[in-house]
Formats: sequence, C-alpha cells, structure tokens
Amino acid sequence: MTKKSFDFIGKRKIFLIISAAIILAGLIVNIFLPTELDINFKGGAIFTYALSGEVDKDGLTAMAKEHLGDSVEVSFSKDVAGDNTQATFTLTKIPSTVLTYSVTGTADVAALKAKAEEIFGCETKVDANTEAKTVAVDPVEIITDAMADEFTAAIKGSSTTTPSYTLVSSNTISELADALYADMVSTYGTKLTYTVALETVDTEALTTAIENALVANIAGLAETPAYADVTVSFDKTAKTLTVAPALGNQPMDEAYGKVITTAVQGQLKDAKVATEAYNTITLITSNSVKPTVGKGFFIKCLFAMILGGVFLTLYIGIRFRKIGGISAGLFATFALIHDILIAYLMYVFFRIPLDDNFIAVVLTILGYSINGTIVIYDRIRENEQKFGANLTVNEIVNRSVNETFNRNVFTSTSTLIAVVAIAVIAKLNGLDSIISFAFPMAVGIVSGFYSSVFLSSPMWAWWRTRKVGK
Repeated sequence: MTKKSFDFIGKRKIFLIISAAIILAGLIVNIFLPTELDINFKGGAIFTYALSGEVDKDGLTAMAKEHLGDSVEVSFSKDVAGDNTQATFTLTKIPSTVLTYSVTGTADVAALKAKAEEIFGCETKVDANTEAKTVAVDPVEIITDAMADEFTAAIKGSSTTTPSYTLVSSNTISELADALYADMVSTYGTKLTYTVALETVDTEALTTAIENALVANIAGLAETPAYADVTVSFDKTAKTLTVAPALGNQPMDEAYGKVITTAVQGQLKDAKVATEAYNTITLITSNSVKPTVGKGFFIKCLFAMILGGVFLTLYIGIRFRKIGGISAGLFATFALIHDILIAYLMYVFFRIPLDDNFIAVVLTILGYSINGTIVIYDRIRENEQKFGANLTVNEIVNRSVNETFNRNVFTSTSTLIAVVAIAVIAKLNGLDSIISFAFPMAVGIVSGFYSSVFLSSPMWAWWRTRKVGK
C-alpha cells in the first residue's frame, strides 16, 4: 500500500450522509421556492434591445408596461463586450394576436370565421363593427406572422360585389417589438455627442455640412435608413455638441455615425473634438414560445438527459465488464444523478431561471464527471489484475482512489479556475446569460469531483464486497 493514504472506503457513510443532507435540504427549499422557468420552458414572449449611452431604467420600464402590460418583467444587463446595456422585457403570457381590418362593403362574418379556422387550425372569434367599418379576427391560440399573411391574402376582395378587407393592425409579437422600439427611439433619441473646446459653434453651418456629407454618402449606407436631415445643438456651459436625426424616431447606426463624425471634424478643425459617444437603440431579438411548445421542449430535454445516462451506463458496463460491468455503470450513473441534482439546486437557491443553459450545464457535467469516475475505475481494473489475489476489494478500491486523487484534483482545479473566472467577469459586467451557465457549472465541477472520488467508487466497493460475500 502507499505510505500515505486516506480511508475513502471507511468514510463512505459520512460522505453519503453529507450529500443526502444537502440534496434533501435543497428539495425541501424547492417545495417552498418553486423553480423559476425561462420562457423556453414555460412559454411566453421576450424582447431584447441593446442601448448605448445612459439608460433611463425607470422610463424604459414604464414604457414597456404601456406597450406590453403591467405583467411585463424588465431586466437590464451588459452585453458580452460590456459596452452596451441590454434591456430585456419578458412576458409570461403571449399577447393575443388580434387581426383588425377596415371593411369596404359588408363583412361576411361566417365566411371569415370559416376561413380563419381553416388557416389557423383553431377556434376563432370574429367581431364586426358596422359603425367603425372594421372587423376583428381573434384566434384563441397563438398564430405566426406567416399565418396572418396567408389569411390576409385569402380574404381580399376578388370582385366589386364581395367585401374588401384592409389590414389595419395585427398586434403580433414582431409588431409589438417594433412599436416599443419606435417609442424608445422617439423618446430617448438616437444621437451622437461630442466634447468640443469651443465657446461658440455655428450650428447652422455645421448642420449644412453634415447633411451634405450624408447626401454624398447615402448610396454607400445601404444597411441604414436613407435620411440626411439632422438637428445640431450646442451646450455652451458643458461644451458638448449633439447631433441627432431631425425626426426623433429615426435610428442611427455606426455607418451614419462615421460619416457624421468625419463631417464634424472637418468643419471644426480647430475645435479639438475629443469625445464621441453613441446613444443608439437596436432591437436584438423578439421571440415567443407557446406554453405547449415550451413544455414539450422541456420533456425532450429530460428525455435526452435520461437517454445520455442510459448510454453512459451501458458504455461503462461494457468497458469495465471485468470489474463488475453493469454495477460499475449504475454507481457511476448514481454519481451523475447526484451532480445533476446539485447543479439544479443552484438554480433553486439563487433564483436563476431554468433555461436552455441548464441543459448545457447538465450535458457538460455528464461528460466531465464521468471522466473522473472512469479514471478511478481504470486504475481499479489495473490494480485488481496486480493485487487481486492479495488484497480485498475495499483495499484495491482505496488504493486506486488514493493513486488517482492528485490527478483528479489537478484536473478539476484547472477547469474550475477557468469557469470561476468567467463567472466573476460575467457578474462584474452584469452578463446574466453567462452567469446562469458559469456559476452552476462551477458548482457542478466541484460536485463531479466529490461524487467521483467520495461516492461512486466507495459505494461500488460496498456493493462488490456484498456480492463477493454472497
């Protein structure tokens, strides 16, 4: 035996009790604090915008409630680069998609209802307002933009004797996202701010120079809105110069910004333009998931995890058939279940919404944790061939765990340092999407090391000893 060794086998009950206590406490907490599910699992809608410059969080929250209702959840974080603020608006319930049409002639409610149910595949309410000459088509389920377009095309009047319908609004997810975006741009503006070392600025001459520059370059700005009218203002006290689109709801991207900056620098050659700050607003994503789709996705993810566990058990059973085969695989799977539960409880304890990052964490832990167990099993197989006639099962396993202990420590520590560094940087920069992966992953690495060294192999030794004794 090695000169210095720890009795992993003798302390296995203590390790098992520690793990059981942590998991039991976590599950009890989970009863009183149910897991928060992301919209990918429970269904809902999410809108994410990127904003540069200063962000009026209270104003944006009030604006979101005006467009999306009081139930909207608002959160702010930094993007991956840490340069822009991301504003995320989440709805746990997808707003109804009500198609409103202006009617020329008399609306055929029965025909509209039949056509809607044919295209949408669900019961649809149709209300006609004869005074306003409008008709509202309200499916009881969520429909896609493509379905709405197909229905609109299908009900257009084909002759002068049939009613003609013109779409006024649809209230779809993309329409809501665009309406909120337009209000954000109009209220907070999309502008460039410069610091200049001047007491006065001829804003009229500068406005003309900027507009001429934009007109000259408009053909090369294919990805940007085609406008050239700007408003230039100068704050004498702060010595700041602000350039914004003349129409408040016009967006401004980097390409426009470069043209404007060049024009400002060219016009104010002696002004020492020092600072350039964008205040841009960009829609990143607008997404919706039906509750039924979310539940189906969650069930598929669980099935994938179970299937992964089954295949890992079979793999270990075949590879280590000389030391117990399936029993070795079952105890390795037991350790994996332990690690998955620990990672899951991190989402519960720290109120992290359970999203698709959880699936990534679980699958990573499955591969990482099983590696530590396989290293120990491989050494058990070697030592059993060498010392099987002279040592008991407990002694062989204890020797094997001690011999591989340093390797498992170094492997886990090196990976843990990298993941913890990512988690800390993400926390400092408010990158919630990365934290929801890195933090549970860090805990999972520690749990994977613990289960491989202190649980799976000692528990397998206990089982093997009982089997040999019989």
